[in-house]
Amino acid sequence: MLIRALSISIGVLFFSTTIPSNSNASSLNDKNAQIQVIVLSNLGPGLSFSYRFSENLWLNFEGQSLSRNMSEDSSDGSTTEKSGFDSQTSYLNIRYYLAALADSVFFQTGLVNRDWEAKKEIDSSGSGEREAVYRVDYPEDGYNLGIGKNWIFNSGLTTSINLVRLITSEPSINYEIGNNWECNSACQADFESDVNKYSPKYVIFLNVGYIF
Repeated sequence: MLIRALSISIGVLFFSTTIPSNSNASSLNDKNAQIQVIVLSNLGPGLSFSYRFSENLWLNFEGQSLSRNMSEDSSDGSTTEKSGFDSQTSYLNIRYYLAALADSVFFQTGLVNRDWEAKKEIDSSGSGEREAVYRVDYPEDGYNLGIGKNWIFNSGLTTSINLVRLITSEPSINYEIGNNWECNSACQADFESDVNKYSPKYVIFLNVGYIF
């Protein structure tokens, strides 16, 4: 997913540089609000809203959500598992644009709130009894740092790409094991590998919207 997002973002960057933006039209660059849809991100789709409160500074709010199924049954059919990653992520940022235009490179910093849940429930196929639950507890609050580029077109449409680093405490993983179940170090490493795959520290955004 990360490689795909990077490839598409690079493609959008190349495509956008070949189409004249509206950098010479102050009627658009003087606008003070922008709303965008997060169309591609490794933490799911969402919405982004920005408001200019000084010449180079914008207040930005973004929210996105993602739900992923990580379930698989045992090879011998003795157990079934329900495993997934669900997340809702919110950002409150200050963005500094290098030029006093919305059509330029920006840096951002601010707060991030994560309502994330990842867990695996393992049941016996025969009796239906719960054998084990692996649960990840994510710290909710943290910080973010990012860099991006915004483009404005003659119609007022906008597009942007940005890369954000999430700065948070490490999650804790709890293994609730029944009497008839064992999860050794290899088992734990396998689950933690799945968790790391779906809970990134770097987030890529490809947004499309309108400035007004």
